[in-house]
Order: sequence, then C-alpha cells, then structure tokens
Amino acid sequence: MEEKQWSIAHDIAFELVDRGTDPNELGKVIAFVRQNKAESDIKDRLTSLVQRLSSTRNALIRSHQTQRFYRNIQESFEEHLHDIEDTTELLLILGWSLRLMRYYRIEPKRAVEEQRPQQPKQERTAQKPNIIPLPLPEEKVKPKIKVGDRVNATIVKKDGFKVTVQLDTDNKEELIFKRPYYPGVVGAQVRLRVLGINEDGHVTNVVP
Repeated sequence: MEEKQWSIAHDIAFELVDRGTDPNELGKVIAFVRQNKAESDIKDRLTSLVQRLSSTRNALIRSHQTQRFYRNIQESFEEHLHDIEDTTELLLILGWSLRLMRYYRIEPKRAVEEQRPQQPKQERTAQKPNIIPLPLPEEKVKPKIKVGDRVNATIVKKDGFKVTVQLDTDNKEELIFKRPYYPGVVGAQVRLRVLGINEDGHVTNVVP
C-alpha cells in the first residue's frame, strides 16, 4: 500500500473504533462492494447504501445502535474516501480499515504507535526570545566648569547695585550679582569668578 492509502485506512479505522462502531457493520459494507465491484457506478452505490442504512429505520437492525454505527461509517467515508474512485483501491483501503479496526479495539494505544505511518519529524529551530534591551541610565554630564574658575561674560543690564550678565558658556546663563559702583558698562566683556554650580552643571553664582 502507498503511504496515502495506508493513512486513509488508519484514519477510518481509528475514528470508527474511537466512536464505538461495530467492525461487523463495516464488514457488511465491504461485502457489498466485493459483490458489486464489476459495476461502473459502485462508488455511487456504496454511498447510497450507507446513507440509506444510516437514515432508515427499516434496515435489518441487530441492535438499537446499528443505525448509529452506519451513521459513523457514512461520515467517515464522506471525509476520507471522497477522492477514491478506483474500485480496487477502494477495496484495498476498506479491507485494511477493517483489519485495523479489530486490532485497534484490542490494543488501541500501542496500535496507533505501531500502525500509523510515521511522518518525518520537522526539526524545530529554537526561536530566541525577543529581548528588548533596557535603556541605560543617562549619565549626567559632569560640569565642565568648576567653582573657582573664571568665565567670560557680557554685561546686559545695570540697575543700581545690580549687574546682569550673560555668561559665555554652553548654557548661556544670565545671572545677577551686586556690586556698588561697578565700572563695567552694558555690552562690555568681563571676566567673572564662579562661586556656585548646580547638579546639571549650570553656573548659579558669579562675582567679579
């Protein structure tokens, strides 16, 4: 048997056993196919027979479950035999389905492992989890200017004792210092001494 045929036979047998179907009822269906295998429309006759047995209450019923058995057979045939048209192939598959049903009823777990065609296992490539790197803590820019350094500045305003200057630094800070009679004029360039710097590196206090 080809692998495809073997797989179909297994699926039919396993499903029918799993649903509690009597193998003798499948045997009757196979006997009908053998008896009429010379007919050109045997597939249609088989389909009609199973449908009739699964739906009519006038069939030769041995137990109250017989109708359910044929309903199981009908559903299994519709699912697995729809592409099978050749009578020889049909009998081959059904014959093995019946043999497997009897075997599976005895040792279903071991039978499945031994009889079902082994599909090649696909090697799974381990997928690495997507690791999102955590942002590194931002390092605070260390002050370039230290307390005690001298910086250039421009006088932008004079108001009595208050002198407003803009430092010639990266942050261009504007600061006010108090100095009576400071000689510098607005717009003049002066040198100032740094007395204070905050954590961000900004100059906070200067004196002449």
